[in-house]
Amino acid sequence: MSLEARMNKFQEGLQQQRKLVEQLRLEAAVPRVRVSECIEDIMKYCEQHTSEDVLINGFLRPGDNPYKEKGGCNIL
Repeated sequence: MSLEARMNKFQEGLQQQRKLVEQLRLEAAVPRVRVSECIEDIMKYCEQHTSEDVLINGFLRPGDNPYKEKGGCNIL
């Protein structure tokens, strides 16, 4: 391997490491919230939106269900 090829490979590796360090710095700067606080917020959200939840209340009309099978099973 020539010196130029080794230098290019070294530069590529160095650039990748710089990108990784930058990503880790960004992730480290993200504000953290305690799990207990998040759980309370999620519970409040769920309680406030219960009336809109089709898994709890079902669909108003059977035709509103996008997951209902369109046709039956055909046996040949």
